[in-house]
Amino acid sequence: MKYKTLVQVSVMVLILSGCWDHRELSEITVVVGMAVDKGDNGKYTLTIEGINAKELSDKTSTGFAPSIFYALEGDTLAELSQKMNVGISKNLIYSHMKVLVISEEVLRDGLIDFLDFLERNREIRDDFNLVTTRNVKAADILGVTYLVQKSSSLKLHTQLNSLVESWGGDPNIRLNDFIQAYTSAGKRGVMAALTIQGDPEKGESVENMKKVKPDALVVVDSLAIFKHDKLGAFLPLEDSRNYLWIINKLDKTVLTVECNKDKFLGVRIFNNKTKSKVSLIKGRAVINLRVNGEGYLDSTQCKEDLTQINTFVKYGKLTEKEIKKNLEATIKKLQQEYKADIFGFGEMMYRQDYKNFKRIEKNWDEYFEDAIVNVDVNVKLRRSGVKTKSLFSEKK
Repeated sequence: MKYKTLVQVSVMVLILSGCWDHRELSEITVVVGMAVDKGDNGKYTLTIEGINAKELSDKTSTGFAPSIFYALEGDTLAELSQKMNVGISKNLIYSHMKVLVISEEVLRDGLIDFLDFLERNREIRDDFNLVTTRNVKAADILGVTYLVQKSSSLKLHTQLNSLVESWGGDPNIRLNDFIQAYTSAGKRGVMAALTIQGDPEKGESVENMKKVKPDALVVVDSLAIFKHDKLGAFLPLEDSRNYLWIINKLDKTVLTVECNKDKFLGVRIFNNKTKSKVSLIKGRAVINLRVNGEGYLDSTQCKEDLTQINTFVKYGKLTEKEIKKNLEATIKKLQQEYKADIFGFGEMMYRQDYKNFKRIEKNWDEYFEDAIVNVDVNVKLRRSGVKTKSLFSEKK
């Protein structure tokens, strides 16, 4: 009995030992964003954003800056991330990082040098947005303040997630997503590209948060396309949505459809499902896409009677035609202009037609460029919002 009691007490002591490695909130600075630019004397300049939690709350805010920025230059992110205390007093915590911005200039030279650090570091999680820049520095992206969310990194994280949920312009790339594409023989890597509308220098001021029309605003610009770990080109924002549609990661969106000459419908699409099948037929890759979805009218400029089933059938066919046209145009653009399979059709063929893919694996880019693409779209329009008749049909 004494032996059993001793064992039980020992186990309890181990389990109830408390937080041996705890740190007081007053002793730490939470890093919510990192930016990597090309250095002048070293490989990289690393800029971090540490939040001043007191200033993020309306109840405790005193008017000081909501976050602190500090930058160091060196050859490795591993050293720079731990060297920040040459200028910052508190211990830095990276586990709550929300955004990593890597400049266009750095990515032209390649990403592989610090991918290993990000993947290996046990403190950095895989739930942050991985993005790049276009025509601006990465540090400038983090430096722009915002009215609603005073921390620029937290604002960007919310902005990108909201865009994914409401319209679909952000590929929602995380670290493991990029590494998976980098190591794949049948898929190119992508990430969202950001830019700044306005003056980046004025955007750093707290005054930028006090204006109805900010002096600077960070916006999603396009989709960056990679060849291995190097940045190759940028794909327009409209094609970014089509990219998500094709890879079955589009939640919902709103589509503009022409119903008569210079007259348009606004159709909200939801419950999207895209299935793909890739095979090799007579030495040529054949890609079959089947897109299913539901929708309802958000707006209409046409006068057709919305109480009639035929009107919904007509509008449904027009919507299907518009989606088919857009998806085919994006795929054709990637085949002919960019010559890059960002959709992962090669990966699909690897899973669906393994023997044939292994034969052409090293030349998949060429097979993708010459592939036959068939797109089949089926959309059901369910309703017309909260109003049946259009203002145009009611007008006498």
